[in-house]
This record gives sequence, structure tokens and C-alpha cells, in this order.
Amino acid sequence: MRNLSPYWNISTLLIGEEVPGVFSVFIADGVDAAEKGFYFDLQRFVAEQPDEQNVRNGTDSYCVVNESGGVHYGGLKGASLLPDLLILSFRTEAVEALELPSRIIPLGITPSVDLDALRAGLERVLTYGNRRKVPRLNLGN
Repeated sequence: MRNLSPYWNISTLLIGEEVPGVFSVFIADGVDAAEKGFYFDLQRFVAEQPDEQNVRNGTDSYCVVNESGGVHYGGLKGASLLPDLLILSFRTEAVEALELPSRIIPLGITPSVDLDALRAGLERVLTYGNRRKVPRLNLGN
């Protein structure tokens, strides 16, 4: 898997509660990516567990949002973090909803990105909610 060419490079990493009640890991190809670049915003509710309404609506897991305006809940099959690469593996329905070119999206990681913060943020978001939607994680140490 190491000979994957990055789809784009993560140079911006924002982690925290940008919207009240929602914890987010925003990874992007630049500071202006939300307007004219590539990004994934991985989100989860701050509450420890989804409520009954979230379960009924199918919004009982983490959410992936991207620059195409796509939104998908629980769309990752796996996430692997290497020192210079984040490999995201998406479910077929998420590929369609997010208008991705492939199920496997390798993202380069620039040296300015804090790998420990990225690892902790991914762990917090991607393990949220519905256990059947939690992806396989290989985030290293």
C-alpha cells in the first residue's frame, strides 16, 4: 500500500468544537480549502452516545462531509495512519454520496501536521456511536 499516490496533501488540521455540540476533525489541502480546495470534515456529536432520534434517523455515528457538499454517516470501512499518509477506505454508498473518485483515498501528510493530534482526533470521532459503523482503525501509536 505504500506506493499509493496521494489524492491531495493534508496541510491544514483543525480539531475541536467549531459548531456547538459537534466535535470535528477538519483535514484540508490549505487554509482556504473550505472555499476552493479539498477537505474532509469528520464530525461527531459531543454527547457520549447518540440519542433515540439519531438512532431512528440513521445519524447515530460519525459523519463525513467534503467539499462537494456530500454528507454521509458511518461511511468509512477503514482508516490507516502512517507517518506521511492517511489512507481512508470508504463504503460504496459513501463514495457515491461524497462524489469520490475511488473507494480508497490516500492523503499525503505535510510535515507541519501534528500526527499525535490527528491520531487522537480520528480516534475520538471514528469510534463514536453505532458500533456496526465504526471503521477498522490502524492509527499506529
